[in-house]
Amino acid sequence: MTLKAENISKTFGKNGLAHSSISASEGSFLCITGESGCGKTTLLNIISGMLKPDTGEVSIDGKSLYSLRERERIKLRNEKIGYMTQGNSLIPELTVWQNIVAPSELSGKKTDSRKVMELAQRLGIDKVIDSYPSELSGGEYRRSLLARVIVLDTPLLLVDEPTSNLDESSAAIVREVLYEEYKKGKGVVVVTHDREFQSYSPETFELRNGGGSIEQ
Repeated sequence: MTLKAENISKTFGKNGLAHSSISASEGSFLCITGESGCGKTTLLNIISGMLKPDTGEVSIDGKSLYSLRERERIKLRNEKIGYMTQGNSLIPELTVWQNIVAPSELSGKKTDSRKVMELAQRLGIDKVIDSYPSELSGGEYRRSLLARVIVLDTPLLLVDEPTSNLDESSAAIVREVLYEEYKKGKGVVVVTHDREFQSYSPETFELRNGGGSIEQ
C-alpha cells in the first residue's frame, strides 16, 4: 500500500500548512519534525482523510482520497490507515479493553482476544485493562490510545506526538512497540519532537512554514 500527498496545503487565517508533498508505504518508517505551528498535525489530518486540503491531492494506491464520496472515503481510510491523534479520545464510559476493541469491531473486524491481550502486555497496560480512562496515568492513557490504533491492523499507522509528556519509561515502551510494528511490515509515520525516534527512521521530514517535500 502506498499513500501519496502532492502539493497539499491548508490555511486557517494566518496559520496552516504550506504546500507540501509526502509519500509513505508499507515497510517504511518516517519521522516528521518541525516547529510548533508549522502544520504537522494538519498534515496528518489531511493524509488520514479527515481534513480536505485547499490545494493538492492525496491518493492511496493511486485512488484519489478526496474524490471519493464520504462513505467510500471512510471505508478506505478504515481499511488502510490507523491514526493516533494527540487528543484524549478514549470514551470515558468504556473500560480500556472496550476502548481498544471498539473501533475495530465497529469496522466489522473480528477481535482476537489473545492478540489484544498480548499487545496490552507489550504496552504494559494489561494490569489496567479493566480500568476506566479516568483511572489511568498519563502514560497508561497514551499507550491505550496506541493499542486501539494497532488493533485495527491497518497497513499504515499515523501517530501524532506519541511520547509527548511521557516519562522515559513510558516513552521507551511506545518507541519499541512502534518499531516492532514497522519490522512486521507496517508503514509508520510519526510526528514527533522525540529525537530517539529518528534513530529508527532512515529519513526525517522537517516541515517548515514554507512547506516541504519527501518521498520514500
